[in-house]
Amino acid sequence: MIRMDRRANLAAALAALFVGACDSCQEDKPYTPFGVTSALPSASAAETSVAEPTPAAEPQKYPGAVVAPAGSRKLRMGEQTLLAPKRYVFEQAVVLGDGAARQAVAWVTAAAGEREVARGALIAYSASGEQRQLMALPSFVPMAPGCTHATRLAQTGKNSVLVDTRASCTTPLLARVPVQAVSVVSPASAAPELLTLRIAAPAQGETISVDEDSTDRDGDGRDDVRFIFTLTGPDGIKANAELAFLDRAAGVSRDAAEPSASLLIAAKALLARAGSAANGATVLGEIDATRRLLATLCAEGETPRVFDAEGSPIRCGDLGGTIDLLARAEVLARLARKDALGAVSVLSRGDWYFKKLSPDAEKSISKELVKRLLAVTPSAVWLTARPKVARGPHWSPLWFESDGALLIVTDAGVVRASRDGTTELAVDPDAGGAVAWPLDVLDPGGRKLSGSLCACDSSEVQLSLSSPSAASLPGIPTPLLSPRPGGCKSRFLCPDPTPVAASEGGYTVLLAGSLIQPAKAESPALPSPGSARSPDGKWLVASSGLGLVLSGPTQELWKLPDAPLDARRATDCVVASDRTAVACVADGKAILFRRP
Repeated sequence: MIRMDRRANLAAALAALFVGACDSCQEDKPYTPFGVTSALPSASAAETSVAEPTPAAEPQKYPGAVVAPAGSRKLRMGEQTLLAPKRYVFEQAVVLGDGAARQAVAWVTAAAGEREVARGALIAYSASGEQRQLMALPSFVPMAPGCTHATRLAQTGKNSVLVDTRASCTTPLLARVPVQAVSVVSPASAAPELLTLRIAAPAQGETISVDEDSTDRDGDGRDDVRFIFTLTGPDGIKANAELAFLDRAAGVSRDAAEPSASLLIAAKALLARAGSAANGATVLGEIDATRRLLATLCAEGETPRVFDAEGSPIRCGDLGGTIDLLARAEVLARLARKDALGAVSVLSRGDWYFKKLSPDAEKSISKELVKRLLAVTPSAVWLTARPKVARGPHWSPLWFESDGALLIVTDAGVVRASRDGTTELAVDPDAGGAVAWPLDVLDPGGRKLSGSLCACDSSEVQLSLSSPSAASLPGIPTPLLSPRPGGCKSRFLCPDPTPVAASEGGYTVLLAGSLIQPAKAESPALPSPGSARSPDGKWLVASSGLGLVLSGPTQELWKLPDAPLDARRATDCVVASDRTAVACVADGKAILFRRP
């Protein structure tokens, strides 16, 4: 460990000692790769330039690596001059240890025009001038034409360094193919390369970064390995998790407690903050980022982007406690923001993320929702008229008129049911009565809402569209995260969206009970007939396993009466403007719920 009062001086000294020379100097004294270097006189000022340390994003335990001038074949450290292996040039370097144990570790890259050599290598230079190759750039990192590489070299422990190389390619690659190699190297070890991870490019809209700490955690004198993964979501909010490994005499072994332990700690902290209205938006963003990180890091989600050296995904172990805590935190955060629909939808998505919520978590969430929402116990009337059946996303065949009467679109025409449901009369459109409205959901451009897609290669659920000619169109991403593993592992039915509004700005829908709106939502003067929003636009209704949720000036939970009806079978629900009634379709029939 470097003492705090020596860091600045050591960093400055390294910058002054690291000197690059011109390519022609290498030709003056031919060099045999991987031999023993000899001491050379100092290069003249005309032949050298001083490299500056790479700026660190945040304070580090150790000085940052020093970046060599482009094309440097010589590197002078104090009175010792090191040569790059033949066909290579220096890129960056760090110094480990003191005195006789002092050695430089440099990342070298293939010189311009060189072919059939590794594109990069890590070389150690001892105090006596001996040179040893520690590792080469792993072959799984893409090398095709159009791919460029960026490497980060950092000292992360007393005796170890991190080498992080990422490829950026202009040609498309297969989904979740590794493009990044993250290696921890201990130059003094007989087997220097302690550990390597393969990392694929992040999902669209996300970024993933990896830091490493090689502090000796078990006191055996060996640098151990702790990776810190940070995922940043599309909204810029971050989440972290750790993977830990112990370097023992018998080899490197993984700490089975991680990443479960660090994820559980983070989830507990989110739950503690979730009930505050001031924290609500941030907590929801962190929950979202944590679930995205789980999907990136854990094999259990079937969409991993982190793999071991052999290409096997990382199994995260028992995540049940973390999943339950994240769900409870989401409920509290949404209730704090008066988002009853979103809070109740957590139960609707109770089996979406890695595993089903535990019975205890479901019970705790249900109790909290019932306590926080205004309870209403309505009466129920089954109607005779049979609503028209429609497949896929569609407007409801039910709609309340301004006086509270209920219109029902049937195969034979429109039926009007009285406010109390005691009378049902066919409507004569020729006499100026209501006419049937189309059930297809079309935007002003004629695009039809045709379903939803719980994607594997992208993180979000998408709305599926079709053109007027029935051709498929690119999906529209929503803010709602896709189930994991969901359809990526086995058969999974992505739920159809329930339409609320369609405008030039896009679609507003209920998806698994959550309200999804386009980024630039346009509020129409009045909702379309069959919308889940009331005719006056003030109320929104959604069915759930707990009952019917009404969201508006108040947040209400209508607990359905003891009738032969499972609330989860209630579909196509609509609400009257004065919220005195809700109507739904269940088992092919219309049912009218009345507030007492």
